[in-house]
Order: sequence, then structure tokens, then C-alpha cells
Amino acid sequence: MKIVLMHQTVTNHDAIGNDIEIMYGILKERYECFVYAQNCFNSHVEYIADEKLEEILQDENNIVLYHHSVFWEMGETFLRAAQAKIVFRYHNITPEGFFEGYNEHHYSQCKLGRLQTVRLAKDFKKALWLCDSWYNAEDVEEYVEKERIAICPPFNKIEEWGSKVPDEQILRELLHSQTINLLFVGRVAPNKGHLQLLDVLYSFCRNYEERIKLRIVGKFDEGLPLYNDLIKNRMIEYGLEECVEFIGEINDATLMSYYLGSDVFLCLSEHEGFCVPLIEANYFEIPVIAKDTSAICETLGKKQLILADDMKAYAAGIHVIMNQKAARDMLIEAGRNNYASRFTCTEIKKIFCGILNEKYNMGL
Repeated sequence: MKIVLMHQTVTNHDAIGNDIEIMYGILKERYECFVYAQNCFNSHVEYIADEKLEEILQDENNIVLYHHSVFWEMGETFLRAAQAKIVFRYHNITPEGFFEGYNEHHYSQCKLGRLQTVRLAKDFKKALWLCDSWYNAEDVEEYVEKERIAICPPFNKIEEWGSKVPDEQILRELLHSQTINLLFVGRVAPNKGHLQLLDVLYSFCRNYEERIKLRIVGKFDEGLPLYNDLIKNRMIEYGLEECVEFIGEINDATLMSYYLGSDVFLCLSEHEGFCVPLIEANYFEIPVIAKDTSAICETLGKKQLILADDMKAYAAGIHVIMNQKAARDMLIEAGRNNYASRFTCTEIKKIFCGILNEKYNMGL
């Protein structure tokens, strides 16, 4: 048996790239395993060209592990010619409505991607759908029999980079800061809830006297100028220019410093198929306040502070965490247990191998 993992782009330091890399490492221990991608930016896997891919796809004993998170016309073309067993690793695709009026290309690609999801679910009657979350599975459950849907969280590298040395200067500045340090990690895009983050910050500043600063780690998309302007204009309207810092893309050591030096992880994202930064916050023992949308509640698990739409409630939550040690400790412990019991690589490997062993008798 040979196995090929497919995705349009395989890169370092993102959730899907990490998932592919770790899956590859596990499968490579027992089988011939390869990766096929149009854009190859992760050097820890072995890539193959079209000819080798087509050869693997024509053998019904082989397995294709197709990571689906974007519209990929060429990938679908390869699948439709395949005789191999197909496993769809579904990471979700952002609903196109979030990009309407902001970027026509993003809107179109998301719409095409979600239509492709339905098409793949309908047409590949024998395929297994390996979804990151039950929330993701909802996108295909109308078209796929229950026995062909399984849930496996995405693999992560949190323990690997979390054991490294942080950027000491940044960490020192954060720990000695006289402000409450809020953190959000995620690209600057309309589904990530940045405007509501500013609403919470404004509510806090109006109702409490403590100094506070929000740091947002994640790159700006130059293709979203209208959304970026909305953020900047709301900051000016609220007078929050000194209370918000956009960090951009950073390396692991720097990101680790922001996790270790922050007081609260604040997430008001409107759409997440899983949301790896939540479990990163759990691992680094930062209390989380999050909005109850999409897969967020499922990812965070029990005894977490998950709220609805009242911005004052989020501000009050920050105040309570900073002033009531028992509440803070409870949230930290719940997060620590959530990560340790569900999302270590050891735990995810058990789930992943268990599913493949049950479905395909792979002996992993």
C-alpha cells in the first residue's frame, strides 16, 4: 500500500501544514508515503510530481488523504480519475458571505470551495470524511452516511515549539507591563471578529479604570483594504490608537513570548472550523474568553468562559479574571485539562490511527 497526502499548498507554521507534516511522519513509519501539492513550502515531507501521483491513484490498494480547505479544481480532477481509496480531511472553508463587499476574488473562491465540498460529498460515495470537528461534519452530513464520517482534531506542534526559548526581551516587557495584556492570534480577515474585539476594548475602557492593551498577532491581507480601513477608523472613533498593537506575522519564539506574557486570550471570531490558537492558549495557561460561534465551544470544551453578543459581558469577564484569582485559576486549570486530555499529539495520534485501523486495517 502507498499513501499520498494532497493539498493545494503545503507550508510551514500553519495549522494545515502542521497537520499534513505530522500525518506524513506517522504514515511514513509503516508505508510508502508521499505528498502532492501545487505550492510546496514545507521541506519536511517528500513531494511527488504528476506522473508519480497518477501512478499511485490508479491502484485501488492505495490511499489518497485529500486535505480540503480551499477550492482546488486540479485536485478534484485528479480525484475523479482515481481508483485508490479516498479520505477527505475536511478543514472547512470560510462562508463566502464574510468577504462580500470586501474582495470579489476571496468571495468567489470561498463560494466555489463550499460548492466543491458539497459536490465531493455527493459524488464520492465510498470516501471517508475525516473532519477536524463535528461542526465541520455538519457541512457534509446531509450527503454522507454516518459511518463514513469520523472526527479527528488537527495535529499541532504546540509542544514542540512551546519547549523552545522565548524572546526574552518581549516577554520581560510584557511581564513588567502595568497594563492588562489581551491577545488574539489570527489573520486580519472579516470572519475573525476584529471589529468586535475593538467593541469589547472600548466597553472595558468606558467601564473600568485599569489600563489595558490588545495585541493582535496575524498578517494584514492587502486584498482587504475596506476591511482594514474599517478597523483603523473604529480605533480612531473609539480613541483606542494607544490601546491596540498589530504584531503581524512572527516566529515561534516571539509568538511564545506573547502567549506567556499575556493575561487573557480574547476571541470573537465569527467562523472557525477548529481554531488552533484556542488550544495554544490552553497549553500556555492563559484564560480564554471566546464567542460562542462555529467550532469554538467544541474546541474549548468544558468549564470555559464562552459568551454571546453582549460586549459588556466580555469586558466584565476580563475584569473578573484580573481581580478574582479563583476564577482565573479555574479557567487556567480547565484549559490545561482540555489540552492535555484531547489535543496532545499522543491523543490525536490515537484517534487518527484508530480510525484508519478500523476502516482500512492498516496496523498503525
